Amino acid sequence: MFLTKHDLKLSYGVHLDIGATYVDRKIPDGNLYWKDRSIYIPSAPGYIFMPIFADLLLRAGANKDVLLSPEQLKTSEDILHSAALLEHKRIGWEEHVHQVSKIHPHPASESMHAELVDYLQGGLKSRNDGLQLGTKFPSLNRADSYLLSITPLDINSFDLTLAIESWYALMTYFLIMDDLADIREDLKNNEENALIDAGLDQNGISTINEMIDTSIKVMNKINPVIANRIDHKKNLIDLEAIIRSIR
Repeated sequence: MFLTKHDLKLSYGVHLDIGATYVDRKIPDGNLYWKDRSIYIPSAPGYIFMPIFADLLLRAGANKDVLLSPEQLKTSEDILHSAALLEHKRIGWEEHVHQVSKIHPHPASESMHAELVDYLQGGLKSRNDGLQLGTKFPSLNRADSYLLSITPLDINSFDLTLAIESWYALMTYFLIMDDLADIREDLKNNEENALIDAGLDQNGISTINEMIDTSIKVMNKINPVIANRIDHKKNLIDLEAIIRSIR
């Protein structure tokens, strides 16, 4: 489905300039993440998250011109190309981290870059210091290499803590929705899945609901449009019924 800048604005609150830049951008040549795609931002969370996160950074105080610069967009695309190599099992996690850590050789914040790389090299385990990286479940941290796209930005120009918090609010929601759709297949193939990690019982349901509630709370601080969307989606989902159906 083709999205317009107005779709992104109405559905996710994305600034029209950000929406237009992403919607109108050409598919990068030779980038595996866009293999077999005909448009830059199809209607799928794996692509929509890019303009949404750029908008969250803008709301946190980052410079819009820098966010939409060719260099910044290329950095994000190179990270996603490496992520696609990992997904297609052409490289392993260690090589992926090595590749993404070298994409921008002169980060604006070397300390932030070093902390992110250290976190990624540690296998996405949750941490309680520094940038507050990671969530309760490593399966919900699987897109975190994209956070390296922040490192070219001047971190003194925006609220980095809010930006990181917003990332996890957004991606926790998107990845839980993805895991809900894939839970039967993931159980069959012994793949990582947040619902399986939480436990297919009442305690697990409570944990997942609490994580979604946290996403809503954080988004209400920075983008109420997304907060309302997540809240509406939560009310449509019957986790107990889903789990009963797969037992």
